[in-house]
Amino acid sequence: MSQAVNVASVIDNNPVSRLQIRVVVGSFLIMMFDGFDTQSIAFVAPAIASDWHLSSATFGPIFAAALLGSIVGGMLLGSLADRFGRRIVLALCLLVFGSLNMACAYATSIESLTILRFLCGIGLGGAIPNLLAMVSEFAPARRRATLVATTFCGFPLGAVLGGLVSIPLIAKFGWPSVMFLGGLLPLCTAPLLLLVFPESIKFLMLLPHRGAAVAAILRRIDSKADFPANAVFVLNEEKIGRAKLRSLFRNGLAAGSVFLALALFMSLLVIYCLINWIPILLNRAGLPLHDALMGTILFNLAGIPGSFLCTWMIDSRLAKPFPILIAAYFLGAISVGFIGVAGITFWPLMISIFISGFLIIGVQLSLTAVIANYYPTALRGTGVGWSVAVGRFGSLSGPLLGGMLVASGGSPSMMFMISALAPLCAGLSLLAFVKLSPGGSSAQPVQVPMAIAET
Repeated sequence: MSQAVNVASVIDNNPVSRLQIRVVVGSFLIMMFDGFDTQSIAFVAPAIASDWHLSSATFGPIFAAALLGSIVGGMLLGSLADRFGRRIVLALCLLVFGSLNMACAYATSIESLTILRFLCGIGLGGAIPNLLAMVSEFAPARRRATLVATTFCGFPLGAVLGGLVSIPLIAKFGWPSVMFLGGLLPLCTAPLLLLVFPESIKFLMLLPHRGAAVAAILRRIDSKADFPANAVFVLNEEKIGRAKLRSLFRNGLAAGSVFLALALFMSLLVIYCLINWIPILLNRAGLPLHDALMGTILFNLAGIPGSFLCTWMIDSRLAKPFPILIAAYFLGAISVGFIGVAGITFWPLMISIFISGFLIIGVQLSLTAVIANYYPTALRGTGVGWSVAVGRFGSLSGPLLGGMLVASGGSPSMMFMISALAPLCAGLSLLAFVKLSPGGSSAQPVQVPMAIAET
């Protein structure tokens, strides 16, 4: 008789191996490149405006171009990974956003820069859902939220480093050097990814006759494992077949697919609005440009400890996930509103911005980890891709909303007060999910043992 081996149990019941650490570290680095390239346009915008004689309001569509492309990439490349594997699609994403971000260094007009940023965004948006799905599938359940959120911390860290290196690079080499560096790093990483990254073990479980490949990966996680020749590897999740978008709204997943995505939409709306427009708004309010730029750096930086605190509370079971997320969004709404009434005194303003980033970016990273854990493996790439794509509409709307307010002559104080409505709505969306979803408080879908692989 064949011996059944539960793959999830092997992953969950062993210490985190060097292979799993490699997946997390590699994903963290790629996420840093994504954050660097996504945020780079905001840091070079003043230099471009000076060189090309553009008004600051012109940059709303440019900020939004990469985010619009990321919507396309998140949906298209998330689904492709569910069909063809995460590793090859991740390498493709690196090549796309690396080469096109480098091409932005040679743009000579507002039109060419906008088109290149859109195409670059396809690769940027495709990388995120696949990285989160990869880490989620290799992480033991007891550490999944922490490891996924740790991976996502690479995004704001990449944005912070982008801000720090942009100042000397622009001063010495001009703004194209920032775009060139942002493209070079992922291009150099793509071949290394193919060499050192494994394929998702749970993706392999959904393919026929891949038992030997599954066994090889499990032995790298548990070096003492001895699987017999007739072992059958079992994955306790439903094998749905070809992943389709409509599957996200069936079998009890509909409430999560709507309200979790809506919360991510509102969260990213306020984050990208503030990330892109804080320097301009603070400068218009009377702060020197260097201090105004520091506001964006602090906002991104604060999200990293905020994420670790939030996910530690979730993983340590100090409280259920959703009360933590809801409370953080409501407090974040208060802190964003306070930016608008803090005046231009440096420390009260920066402390308000730091607290806002700590709460809103921190909880947004934890929300992404919860979403990645919500969907079964066969739908994880598609489900995370759907949520990220909906969220990206929020990130797209944020810079455009900011541009409209700047163009209309709205005061910085008014814009911060309006922005506070978004995290408030995010908290209300999560509250609605908890009330309407049968498994809302745990965010765990019903799983049926179906998928198997034989050696």
